[in-house]
Amino acid sequence: MAHQAIILNVMIASPSDVAEERQLVRDAIYEWNAIHSKQFGIMLNPVGWETHVAPEMGDRPQEIINKRILENSDILIGIFWTRLGTPTGDYVSGTVEEISKHITSKKLTCLYICDRPIPPSQITDQYSKLQTQINEWKPSGVLNFYRELAGFKENIKNHLTLHIRDNEYIQEIINNLNSSNSVSPIPSNQTIQPSEEMIQILLNAGESESDIQFLENIDTTNLYAGDLQLNLNGQREISTWKSAIKNLEKLGLIEDDYEGKLFKLTQNGWEAFDQLQTQLEENK
Repeated sequence: MAHQAIILNVMIASPSDVAEERQLVRDAIYEWNAIHSKQFGIMLNPVGWETHVAPEMGDRPQEIINKRILENSDILIGIFWTRLGTPTGDYVSGTVEEISKHITSKKLTCLYICDRPIPPSQITDQYSKLQTQINEWKPSGVLNFYRELAGFKENIKNHLTLHIRDNEYIQEIINNLNSSNSVSPIPSNQTIQPSEEMIQILLNAGESESDIQFLENIDTTNLYAGDLQLNLNGQREISTWKSAIKNLEKLGLIEDDYEGKLFKLTQNGWEAFDQLQTQLEENK
């Protein structure tokens, strides 16, 4: 059954040596949404510079990332292993700048440090700088040290549940929105109510200005919409996301561009996406 959800942006911040962990965080968020979104009335939207920043001149690169992503994020998940990152001119690295500004804004910041063995070739000046920074962070909060990737992913899901339930900043957002009786910008009628899956598809396709792909093969079914990349398993999950696409099409927000496999946002779809973005801005 469809239900309304508050959308919270989750920024994934890290240097370049933890690409696998970055994807695991996205996977963990999508799994969290599937299990907990209805219970909490929250949908988490993972964002990162590689998927949510377009080429732009006129300012230093990190400041552009800050304006386009960081300022609009409610939660920041930082990940480190062997590198601290590249200096920005104002901070020792871009990731450290993102973390520092997010902490200053009093928003939820979660830091994860990988402590699995490091190849000798990767023990460089970057590693020494990272250790110095970790020691500076330790008196200011609780860090999570992980070794196994499977355990890391489970920790992300479990910690998100704890924070959504208990964090003061998140609870303030929820209370403010509930008291203002926010309405979803996706139009509804007597037979179609906007679902979290519909919102997630529209938001991800709009942010990346990409097509929506729904690919059904004999052994696999995949859905792609920007940063939303799902390998669907089981008839129930497939049916849920397939219905979301069909309902978006019925509402005139997307249109079939190739035999039910490729869809594009319509003008009404872009207007609904813009309203979603405005709603996110107003909720900050």
